[in-house]
Amino acid sequence: MMNSKYIYNLGMYFEAITEECSNECAIIWDTDEKITFLELNTISNKIANLFLLKGIKKNDVVAIQNNKTKYGFGCMLACLKIGATYTNFDYTNPLERIRKIFDTACPVIVVADESNDMIYGLCEEKNIEYFVIPDADKEIEKQESKVSTEIITSVTKSDPAYIMFTSGSTGIPKGVLISQGSLIDFISWGMKTYNLRSNDILTNVNPIYFDNSVFDFYCSVFNGISMLAVPKSMVEKPKDMLELIDRVGCTLWFSVPSMLIYLTNLKLLSENVLQSVRIFAFGGEGYPKELLRKLYRIYGTKSEFYNVYGPTEGTCICSAYHISDEDIEAEGLAPLGKIAPNFKYVILDENDNESQIGELCIMGTQLALGYYNDEERTNKSFVRNPLQKNYYERMYRTGDLVELVSDNLYFRGRVDNQIKHMGYRIELEEIESSLIKLEGVKQCAVIHTLSKNQFSKLVAYVATNEGLTEENIKRHLKDYLPQYMIPNQVIIVDELPKNANGKVDRQILKMSI
Repeated sequence: MMNSKYIYNLGMYFEAITEECSNECAIIWDTDEKITFLELNTISNKIANLFLLKGIKKNDVVAIQNNKTKYGFGCMLACLKIGATYTNFDYTNPLERIRKIFDTACPVIVVADESNDMIYGLCEEKNIEYFVIPDADKEIEKQESKVSTEIITSVTKSDPAYIMFTSGSTGIPKGVLISQGSLIDFISWGMKTYNLRSNDILTNVNPIYFDNSVFDFYCSVFNGISMLAVPKSMVEKPKDMLELIDRVGCTLWFSVPSMLIYLTNLKLLSENVLQSVRIFAFGGEGYPKELLRKLYRIYGTKSEFYNVYGPTEGTCICSAYHISDEDIEAEGLAPLGKIAPNFKYVILDENDNESQIGELCIMGTQLALGYYNDEERTNKSFVRNPLQKNYYERMYRTGDLVELVSDNLYFRGRVDNQIKHMGYRIELEEIESSLIKLEGVKQCAVIHTLSKNQFSKLVAYVATNEGLTEENIKRHLKDYLPQYMIPNQVIIVDELPKNANGKVDRQILKMSI
């Protein structure tokens, strides 16, 4: 693949990839529905020129209502080329949550690959242009198929590429801002780590607004490799999804463990399914060993397994552990592995002294620029490395508790109430802040646990004497939270137990489930 030494931004990067792979397939939707690198590049250039015509400039935020169509991916690339910052948002979220995201991101335009009345109404309310790309086919076609060299070269590696929104403890989602340079490093790391080849085809079963999709998109098309874009409607029909992946011949699978566990429990996985997959990579949450063994028994002799780890603030992934036969037999979760070469890390105890077990703190070129429009949160999480006295070294406090054993890191918990549920990073306080808005709720606490079949589970304890029911409470939460944040179970009590400090005793609640 081309030498990235003289590549200054992602626009130049994709242009160079297109020159090498112009007639190769970039994105696939099915065996008879695909787009070449040249076609994708042309679409992105035409959209970029249309954006410029609309007055969109460097560092402006473009919100994309993206259904994984050629227009959705074309918009992402268009933004990268002109230096605009894109954010893919989940338009199926409750209106109130999308409003909070728009309040933080302040997009100058919302671009959609299909019309949506709710988003249109929100844009009217906020005086934001709502632009439906397919409706503008003729307008796009008039645009030049190349973007001005002056425009593309004005973008630098330090400029933002995208904002990825995650749960926030204050009830307001956090927008993680990732630079173009961080992504260029990430693309190179993905190629080397998985020994990606020109005939590989990566799956994209992850939602495009979800952090794992960063790997799917950037480590495929920016390495001259095809990506299968699996739409949400197909993911919801798992048998059809697997048949599609087999039909296309995908070679690398990446998802949260929950999806693989779900497919295993449905008895859809066998040696006759996913035959072309040479690598199974999974991350975003722990994979219970008993369930991982089931998957390994099916595919372990022909496929490689990788457990990956990384916060959104570290550009999706910062470590990948190659799982061996010995790891499968060992008890406990698989190691996180060694931190990638373009990162450094320290483990700090509660007094900020270096330790074998404590909070993982990372440094390096793949760190986020910070939280968009949120200086307070940025300054709290992105801090000076206290162990480096000679110069300022920027460090991100992950909040993850880890232990270093024989050069490998093992996950040991959190320093706060952030959890991973079905791969989504959730601040339990965000759910609680929505619960407490309901009239009649005196106190509440949300607990994360595992069900009997090892599925991630959220349980809400609600103290009320107002006759509220589980149904009332869940209906209320649907006005504020996405579906994956709605508790699986609501337990109504008179009072919540307190510890000696007068705080809610979450351990007692967890033990009582």
